[in-house]
Amino acid sequence: MNRIGSRRLLALALGAALIANAGIAYAGSPKAKFAYVASCGNDTVVQFKVKHNGLMKPNSPASVGAGACPGTLTAIKVNGKRYVYVANGNDSTVSQYQIGAKGTLSPLNPATIDLSGETGGLLAFIVADPKAPFVYATDFNADVVQLKVNSDGTLSTNTPGHVTTTGARTVAPLVDPTGRFLYVTEFGHDKVLEYKIGADGTLTPNTSASISAGANPRNLAITPSGSFVYVPNLNDGTVSQYTVNADGTLAANSPPTLNFSVSAQLAQVVVDKKGKFAYLIDENSSVVDQLTINANGTLALNSPSSVSIATGAGLMALDGGDKFAYVTDDSSLLYQFKVKSNGTLSPIPNSSNSINAGSLNGQIVLVPGGR
Repeated sequence: MNRIGSRRLLALALGAALIANAGIAYAGSPKAKFAYVASCGNDTVVQFKVKHNGLMKPNSPASVGAGACPGTLTAIKVNGKRYVYVANGNDSTVSQYQIGAKGTLSPLNPATIDLSGETGGLLAFIVADPKAPFVYATDFNADVVQLKVNSDGTLSTNTPGHVTTTGARTVAPLVDPTGRFLYVTEFGHDKVLEYKIGADGTLTPNTSASISAGANPRNLAITPSGSFVYVPNLNDGTVSQYTVNADGTLAANSPPTLNFSVSAQLAQVVVDKKGKFAYLIDENSSVVDQLTINANGTLALNSPSSVSIATGAGLMALDGGDKFAYVTDDSSLLYQFKVKSNGTLSPIPNSSNSINAGSLNGQIVLVPGGR
């Protein structure tokens, strides 16, 4: 159950399965030039160039080695240089790379940081703070690992190295656009955990430490304004809708949920850079639901309401210019779409619509350039 996919997520959390298709994370940077996909089955990171028309082609070399079952990635720019960090799900390490001028990854020294002393389970997702040199990782247990980015791009644990939550299984972390707050979906107790980020990058519970969500919340999203948060709930066919207070705490919007069929397996919400459109992965129906965002932050279906993924929908990302979208499937393919002016998706012209992205392909990260 991990793409980080729902069908394998619980099994992985119990140590019974490898990371499969971890899905895609929105990098938020315009005119992406390079892309990286974690390949759990090959213990590699697959490297792509992104052409002007949005289509991807393999870089040279086509991949670089990682740890055991890399599943999720994040990118950050520090002191003018860009770095990629990859959470390796089966050995509790994070691989560390610098992005070169041609988009290829070079391992840092050391090539990995061992987090086995900070986690109570397998590494799940990893995310960078958009405003400061801090990184956070979840572990399918009750921990959120706190990391600092050093001047040379390497990671080191913060003090303390992790915070232990009151939940059961931390899944997807999300830093708000200001870099002041962190939200973490908690898969076992149906909550969203709420943290304040200190000047030193350490986490403390917000004045409201959590808010209720639906059944088994997954990969959440926030609008670029930081005003609204959306949480897909895997096992009840709903998306929880929240407003964000000035202190970073969440409050239920009205209505509090957008409802789909109870058989839907809603895994991820993605929001465009202008906060006008949103997209929702339904793993069970193998579709991307296409949504509009109302002025009050609530979601509504766009027209058409969905687009199909032929071989099974994984997760999704938009490029930073909101012109192209990428969706993983259940195993090895990455689907490539053009985003129309009305927010709906169509296959990129002159393409086969998909490209191979590894074995048990995971999360993708898009960056605008190297160094």
